[in-house]
Parts: sequence; C-alpha cells; structure tokens
Amino acid sequence: MRKILLLPMVSLFTLGLLFSQVFAVPPHPGARPLKVAVVVPASSTDQGWNQMGVDGLRMLKDKWSLTIEIAENQGYGDIKPVLRDLARKRFDLIIAHASGYQTVAPEVAVEKNIRVAIVENPGAIKRGLVSNYEGEAQEGAYLAGILAAKMTRAKIIGCVVSAEVPDWNRMTAGFMEGLHSVNPSIKFMYNVIGEAAYEDAAGGKRNTEAQIAVGADVIFGMGDGASFGIMKACEENKARDGGKVWFIDVIGDKQNIDKKGILLASVLWNFEVIYEMMLIDIYNGTFGKDYIQTLENGGIELAIYKDIPVPVKAAMKKAEQGITSGRIEVSNVPATRDVRAMKKKLFR
Repeated sequence: MRKILLLPMVSLFTLGLLFSQVFAVPPHPGARPLKVAVVVPASSTDQGWNQMGVDGLRMLKDKWSLTIEIAENQGYGDIKPVLRDLARKRFDLIIAHASGYQTVAPEVAVEKNIRVAIVENPGAIKRGLVSNYEGEAQEGAYLAGILAAKMTRAKIIGCVVSAEVPDWNRMTAGFMEGLHSVNPSIKFMYNVIGEAAYEDAAGGKRNTEAQIAVGADVIFGMGDGASFGIMKACEENKARDGGKVWFIDVIGDKQNIDKKGILLASVLWNFEVIYEMMLIDIYNGTFGKDYIQTLENGGIELAIYKDIPVPVKAAMKKAEQGITSGRIEVSNVPATRDVRAMKKKLFR
C-alpha cells in the first residue's frame, strides 16, 4: 500500500500574504527623480542632530533633483501615523532620524511596503526595504581628545552627556583614548545628565558647572538640546586661572551663537555622505544595508574653530593620518558598561 503524505492545508491567499511580507520590496523607481522624506524628533534648526540630519538631505536636493519633505518636532511618541501618511504620499525613502524610531519604522516599512532608513538597529535590516545607519564617530572624538589634552591648562577635563547610547558611548571612548595618548595623568571627569535627557539644557548647564567648579577648563559635551546648557555654562564661568573654559561640541556647528569665543571645535556628522549612498543603492536595486559614517569617508570630521598652536596642528594631522592609514586603531565601544570600564582603566 502506498503511503499518503498528509500536508496541512494552506490557502493560496495565506501563502501570498506570507511571501509578500517576507520578500516584497518597493518598485524600482526607474530613471525618475526620487521622493525622500526625513522625520526628526525636534526642531530642524537645533544646530545639532536634527538640523544636521535635515541639512544633509537638503544638500542633496538639487544635485539629485529630489522632492523632499521635512517632518520635524515629531517627538518620541507614536510616529506610526506620520510614517503611514508619508507612505500614502508614495515616498521612495523615509529617513527615520532618531534612535527612538528604530523599531517602529521597520514595522511600518513591512506594513506599507516602503523603504525606510533607521538609526542604530542593524538587526532590523531587510533587503530592499530597511537600511540602518550609524556613525563611528569615535575617530573624530579621538582627535578631539588629543586637542583637549593639548589645550588644557589645568590638566583637568570634563565630559557631559545627555544619555549613554551607542553613538555617545563611542565618542566618549574615543575621546578618552585620545586624551590618554597625550597625557595619561590628566584628570578626567564624566557626568551623565539623565537616561534620555537630550533636551535638558538646565541639566547640561548644572552638570557642566559642577565640573568647572572643581577645575575643568575643557568640556566635551554630547547633548542635542542639552548641549546649549553645556555651552552656556562654559560661557558664563571662568576657569580657575581666570581664562576661558573651552567647549568641544558634537554633531553640528554652533559658531553663529558663540558670542564669548569658547567654542573650540566640534565632531561634525555629515549625513549627506550616507544619504547619497542610499540613493545610489535605491537606483542600483541594492538598498537594505548598514551605512557607517567614518573619518575616512567624510561622514565624520573634527572641525576646529579657533587658531591653535602649530605643534598642536601637527599632532592633530599626524593622528588623523594614523587613523586613516590604519596605524592608529580607535576602539569601537557602544556599550555603557565597557565605557565605564575603560574610564576606570585609563584614568584611575
């Protein structure tokens, strides 16, 4: 007797749904210009994360004949309605420019069959549908650490962060390694404003003033909106020797509000570099990758805003060449516990 293999009954409709969710990708745009939207949690004029994310897209608008839409001040609540509305408008790509959007945006991508780019969640990458991007800004922060170690007069340096997220952690670690490479005996202080205190300017000011009070004359600040408080503390307080307290910023360029001349440098994030990679991959049919901003590809740079001594310039140039050549390897440390362990190891 022949054995009959019994299979579970699955309708063609159910199979269609299954495979459409797993394998479907948005249609190829052909040769037409793309429509791209960017969603940011705060103001597009914050001179930090949000503005740099928006400006990166604007810089590509004319070059690529893009149709763009900026959805700003969306906060960290439920942004599904915003993403669904952009999907309804048939955008070719939605850039969800906040780590707080890293799980909900891929869900909408699958639901609406629309390409999205997310921050710091490479596990959500889906071929043709979801890309991830993040900055390995530890290299720029390493250079900032060298600059701080060369420019401090008191040999006391502070770091104030608005959260301990992977991007901030990488920069904290790189900064510490840069400091240590110049002077292992420097006193290094590290303050965390809060769990997700990105817009807490008052907390940024308070924590920075506490570091200045015990001698810090260079402050490395990572805060988004909180960075305005960090900067204000540096403006309003003198170092113990009566001189300036230097501020080293991240992400954006605050030169136009630097009325007291305390903004020494910034670890800039140039998002247009990786956005352009995404556009190329959409046309090539290869979207759905992990895009990394680095010193080498121009996605990260240390912009220095003040005249610095020639020997300091030489040290900075030598270090940058060492990084891009591979001679200097800056640690990639996204985890909070590892950053704290590094601080204990390098600065006892």
